[in-house]
Amino acid sequence: MTLLCRGPVETRDVAEALLLHDESWGVRALDDGPVLQVCRDATHPVITVLGVRRVDSIDEVARILPDAPTLSAPLWWVDTVTPFGPEGEPGVTAALEASMELDAVCIVHGD
Repeated sequence: MTLLCRGPVETRDVAEALLLHDESWGVRALDDGPVLQVCRDATHPVITVLGVRRVDSIDEVARILPDAPTLSAPLWWVDTVTPFGPEGEPGVTAALEASMELDAVCIVHGD
């Protein structure tokens, strides 16, 4: 999934917005900190926040995500991943809810 945030965010902001979906979840850092993983418990990741990048060109968004709605720049592009299949559904739901908290558009890729 990709979140396109209208205002500045950091990886931690995104993880905290995802936690609003279920207060029993926790966050752990991967790769010495730049990647955050929201987990149900120590062995069940729900969604991983890979990073945040500022995008100043709407043309770049249209090139990579041609189906994205028209937004104005700058945007903060957030890449996330969830487990495949039914295990990933809570992460998708959390991302959709977090997009409202973050003033973002959530784009779910694939099925």
